[in-house]
Amino acid sequence: MDLYQKNYRKLLQLLPDLHDMSGPAKLAALGHTDVHVDVIERHPHRLVLRMSHYLQRLHGAAIPDPDMTVEVYLLAESVGVLTYSDCFGSRKVFCPELMAFSPLAKAELNNFLEQWLTKLIAEERTEVKCDLTARTS
Repeated sequence: MDLYQKNYRKLLQLLPDLHDMSGPAKLAALGHTDVHVDVIERHPHRLVLRMSHYLQRLHGAAIPDPDMTVEVYLLAESVGVLTYSDCFGSRKVFCPELMAFSPLAKAELNNFLEQWLTKLIAEERTEVKCDLTARTS
């Protein structure tokens, strides 16, 4: 099993309704800030999700850190990172403006996703369906 399939299994463990997901959800755990999961695109065999962990700041609104978009291939049972951003900057696996693909970014971001999903599972996060009108952590 490769990294993309491992990440799929971990994501499915966190989001058991992944195949039927059509709206926002949260991954919640006592004592931890929620991770928001939004459906960006939904196709019969492909799903694009945005996963955002909002950090509270002393002054001002919370900021997403990290904030990732991931592509889920439902039939192939694999997950790959498309974009990543945090308080230090952002990275893309593919830059459409330059028609450039970065194998290094792809490897690093998918390894980070595996570590992050492992941490979320260890924190015993559970999926909570969200009301589209109320977005609080």
